[in-house]
Amino acid sequence: MANQSIAATATVIAALFAAGVSFLHLTLTKEQKISDFRQAWIDALREDLATFFSVSRAMARATEEQRLPEAQKAGMKFAFSEDQVREYRLTVAQTYYRIKLRLNSGEAEHIQLLSLMDQAIAAQIAAAKGESDGRNTLPAIESAVAYSRPLLKSEWDRVKRGEPNFRVARNWIPPILVILAIAFCLILQNV
Repeated sequence: MANQSIAATATVIAALFAAGVSFLHLTLTKEQKISDFRQAWIDALREDLATFFSVSRAMARATEEQRLPEAQKAGMKFAFSEDQVREYRLTVAQTYYRIKLRLNSGEAEHIQLLSLMDQAIAAQIAAAKGESDGRNTLPAIESAVAYSRPLLKSEWDRVKRGEPNFRVARNWIPPILVILAIAFCLILQNV
């Protein structure tokens, strides 16, 4: 009878151990995939931000150029064509909306970045309409650039830390499995 009891206990403990290992593997695999997706999101956001900021700077330069007297424009080596300006406007709009769709409207940092980008766009529009001299455009762009760096860093840190479920699985399940294995060995020794 004692041998049957040992066999039954061993079977239950082995099944619990296998379930724990299986759950750990499933959790780690799922969380690794989430981290991969989050890293791809960060890379795409970084690329779109770089495009938005660089093309916005080019638009600011083109706006300055358009405001110059015709006599000065004629002597310029690197004048912006109307086609380039249209392409810049399209690129700014496309990247702005890609960024806007990527950011979480519930996170204060994301809301602030969009607000700074909106300020840069508003400064650009005001300069293009002749409502301002354009001096606010580049500082507005640089303000958004400066804000985006720590935001990207914090998102990267979130990826490095891992998702909450991953941290729980990584920190708690292995010790629990070790404790179960020790308990199993102790039970076998006492029987």
